[in-house]
Amino acid sequence: MNKLLIASIVLTSICLSAFGQSSSHQYVTVVAEPDHADWTYHVGEKVNITAYAIRENVRMRDCEITYSYGPDKLDAVKTATVKTDRNGMAHFTVPSPKEPGFTSVRVKVALDGRTYSSMTNIAFDPYSIQPTTKMPADFEQYWQGAVAKAAQVPMRPSVRYSAEESNDRVDVYYVKIQSYRRGNYVYGVLTVPKKPGRKPAILRLPGAAVRSYHGPHELAYEGFVVLEIGVHGIPIDQSPEVYQQLEEGALSSYTTIGIDNRDTYYYKRSILGCVRAVDYLCTRDDVDTTRIATYGGSQGGMLSIMTAALSPRVSALFSYFPAYCDLTGYYHGRGAGWPHLFRDPSEPNLQARIEVSRYYDTVNFARLLRVPGFYAWGFNDPACCPTSTFSAYNVITAPKQLQVGRDTGHWLYPWQVDNALHWLKQQFGME
Repeated sequence: MNKLLIASIVLTSICLSAFGQSSSHQYVTVVAEPDHADWTYHVGEKVNITAYAIRENVRMRDCEITYSYGPDKLDAVKTATVKTDRNGMAHFTVPSPKEPGFTSVRVKVALDGRTYSSMTNIAFDPYSIQPTTKMPADFEQYWQGAVAKAAQVPMRPSVRYSAEESNDRVDVYYVKIQSYRRGNYVYGVLTVPKKPGRKPAILRLPGAAVRSYHGPHELAYEGFVVLEIGVHGIPIDQSPEVYQQLEEGALSSYTTIGIDNRDTYYYKRSILGCVRAVDYLCTRDDVDTTRIATYGGSQGGMLSIMTAALSPRVSALFSYFPAYCDLTGYYHGRGAGWPHLFRDPSEPNLQARIEVSRYYDTVNFARLLRVPGFYAWGFNDPACCPTSTFSAYNVITAPKQLQVGRDTGHWLYPWQVDNALHWLKQQFGME
């Protein structure tokens, strides 16, 4: 592909992205502004909310705003309306919950047949939130045994160079590594800086999806060897149609496959595959085995914590809005992390599945962490709700740092990512 064509594609992509952003901007922006700028209160404090709606940069006067509030990820406990005054503002209060957690405040305005809305998640002593899940007595023994058994499987790595994706700064390879048991594989794309010598490495772990992966990875330009893997045990360089068929077929709802038994649950192979990927990095002459980090968000954030907890070869981690935190939250009447299991009390074999979940809950891996970690998320995340992510963060006894972008949902601000990279470079003596 020539450079002119590449430039044209990039420019078209940027223009389409910009168009998509501008076309999705709400005509009316509705705001619920708490009287604490950090959105954070102590249990027992009430929250004073100022609500307003902005249309074309002007607050709307005499405007009816519907508000509701309730526990994070659960149904509202109150819904009412208020009218804005001549300054375009309305006021209401939100009571405190009885224990640490989050209260979701939603506001909406109807105008010309359309509804505009927003959410503000209010924190009450978030660093005191404790998980509902319990750690099984044999949790460490179970996973140590699983890792040891998987380690006996020959790795037999296959490495294919990609001349098309390599350039004057990095080399790109596609790797296939036997893992978990014979005939099971981890597939990934490896990007290696051309700079000679051993370099720090990152295991880049994916969010929830069934998709392809390609190089070069941008983190390699920062000086890291980067191995980005899939977690489904399938090749990562196929056509989009292949992944669509799998996502709609054999891998549909993969988060519940085998959930009735801890040994057959889908994620067992995925977790052990992540550990095997770290082992592979340690076989490479271009990797400094004393400087290996895990890195990922959502499902990848969960796997980042899990891999760092299980592999003694990981020396740092970056996890943003990790999934699978406090899976039993709904069962105990509060919000839980993605994939939001156990919401239905009539679910078949519920108690057995809850017991299995304890062996896969991010919270219980977080309890085992011994290496420093950088964490990031927001209060408004609808997928990995803050009640769940704080429940994992609060049990970590290893060195830790959290950066919150309060109004972020299931995404990060660039400054959060930049700060994480700066932190990681400091950990590895790169700055």
